[in-house]
Amino acid sequence: MKQRQNGSAVLVVLGVISIVMIVCGMLGFSATQQMRATQITREMLKARLIAESGLNKAYNAVKENFDGIANYRESQVSFGGGTYTVTATDLTAEGGVQRARLVSEGVCGIGRSVVSVDLENRPKVLADEDESDNYFDLVYDLLVGSGLDLKGNFKASVTAIHANGDIVLTGSSKTEAVTISSTGSITWKKSDGTETKLERQNAVEIYSAALQAAINTFIAHAEKNGAVYASAADIPNSPPGGVAYCTGSSDGWSKSGTGTFIFLGDVSLQGSGLAITSQNGYPALIVLSASDVQINAGAVIHGAVIMPNASLKINGHAAIYGPILVGQGMTGNGTADLYAEGGQGFALPSHETETDNVVITAWH
Repeated sequence: MKQRQNGSAVLVVLGVISIVMIVCGMLGFSATQQMRATQITREMLKARLIAESGLNKAYNAVKENFDGIANYRESQVSFGGGTYTVTATDLTAEGGVQRARLVSEGVCGIGRSVVSVDLENRPKVLADEDESDNYFDLVYDLLVGSGLDLKGNFKASVTAIHANGDIVLTGSSKTEAVTISSTGSITWKKSDGTETKLERQNAVEIYSAALQAAINTFIAHAEKNGAVYASAADIPNSPPGGVAYCTGSSDGWSKSGTGTFIFLGDVSLQGSGLAITSQNGYPALIVLSASDVQINAGAVIHGAVIMPNASLKINGHAAIYGPILVGQGMTGNGTADLYAEGGQGFALPSHETETDNVVITAWH
């Protein structure tokens, strides 16, 4: 009986040990599985974060230079204990709008995650805020590339006059100029002795590179706003953008309007009806050809008159309210008047630049 009891005790002990071992094994397996699951979750989360980091880096690289997105690719870049690969697809062909998609795959251990974004380029137009760049200083209210001959009852209410030639002010013509200079002689019948007369001065450049660049700015402004005309008959009274550029002559033009009117061809403005008022401080009239321009009768121009290659004859009751630049000679008669309204120069269209503005339209 005692031996049977001892045997039973051994069996009980072995049974208990077996149960304990089974329980411990199960607990160990469960812990291992939980650790593995935690590792997988951690690696999946890290892979997601790595993929998003690669995507953010790619977005920052292309958001100000959308043109580079077609060739953008980064392969297996090490980051945060894993790697990411970013590829781009240009979707611009869809509707003509600049669109693209960035796809980033993050890898960390066995964890893998893919994220993507849809992008769209919405360019911004930036204006130059430096107003000093938007004004052209002419220095003189009246600048003539050759002789200046004013007679009759001509009046000029200006500050400074210069001519690359002789100046002759006869008849009842008079001027309130403070300074009048010439490369030749100055004959002034109505001079009261309060003016400064400078004879035998150096010639002043008429059509400088800076003036040419300023005129090109206006031409570009007209082109941008679709205000380029082959025939002057097509020029509206108020051109879009405030500047009209005619590649031909002035034939057919109404000779009136609000804005800046630029002519590449010959210009003839004789007769009544000439009435121009510039906008935004721009010039009123720019003549680029070597025309013999005549402004007479009751013509009225508010704004600068720029003729770097032409000659000018002004008479009748014509009046110009703004500075004048003439490439050749200038003559005047009758009761025509010049008033230096708006200062010695003119405003330029603001410099505008277009910059990429890439925005995220969708996350995937």
